[in-house]
Amino acid sequence: MGNVIQKYSTKEVSKLLKIPVGNLRKWERTFDGMLYVQRTKTGARLYTDYEIDTLKKIKLLKDKNIKDEDVKYILETNIQVEYNDETDEVENVEEMDRYEMMISLQQETVESVEKLTNSIFTFKDEMLQETKEEIKNEVKKEINLGHNKTTSLVQSYSQLILDTSDQTKDELQWLRQEIEQENEEKLFIHQKLEEREVHFQEFVQHFRETAATKQDQSIKTKVSRWLGQFTKDKKEDYC
Repeated sequence: MGNVIQKYSTKEVSKLLKIPVGNLRKWERTFDGMLYVQRTKTGARLYTDYEIDTLKKIKLLKDKNIKDEDVKYILETNIQVEYNDETDEVENVEEMDRYEMMISLQQETVESVEKLTNSIFTFKDEMLQETKEEIKNEVKKEINLGHNKTTSLVQSYSQLILDTSDQTKDELQWLRQEIEQENEEKLFIHQKLEEREVHFQEFVQHFRETAATKQDQSIKTKVSRWLGQFTKDKKEDYC
């Protein structure tokens, strides 16, 4: 038969490594991707020898108060080492010293990068300030050079405005007269329209009255004729 992979329950691993069950579950979340804990159909966790070795390394590093980020870095580095040489063990004191030195170098590198970044931002701010000052000085020079020209232009436009002021007044006066005349014409037309409306209403009323009178006369004539014919017919009947 082939080799059978030994698997352990959470309680067995906790007892074997003297690690609380709560820490096992916490480390599984924290170091996701480094611990490959299998599950049964009911959801129970199963650990292999590989996970137990990884947990031993994590426990050893955590006992030395190493941060989770640094533990991840060490584990990732250690995985590469394991592929090259499976005999290397984290428990070895010299190996741990090497890990601590790598962490220290990493921290120094981060600090150097931060200093360099701050220096770049400081240089950028200084360059921006110098550029602003240069632009400001150039603008002042342009303003001083163009001051006389601007003054001359303002005087020319002022004179032009004065020259056209009288003409503008005359045009406004003429426009005002035109508007008043137009308003008078509109008022006259409105009055004429009102008069025509009155005359039209009077005509309509007169027409209605005349039509009614003619209609009454026609009815009376018809009735008179009908009575005459009726009387004539009666007389003929008696004869």
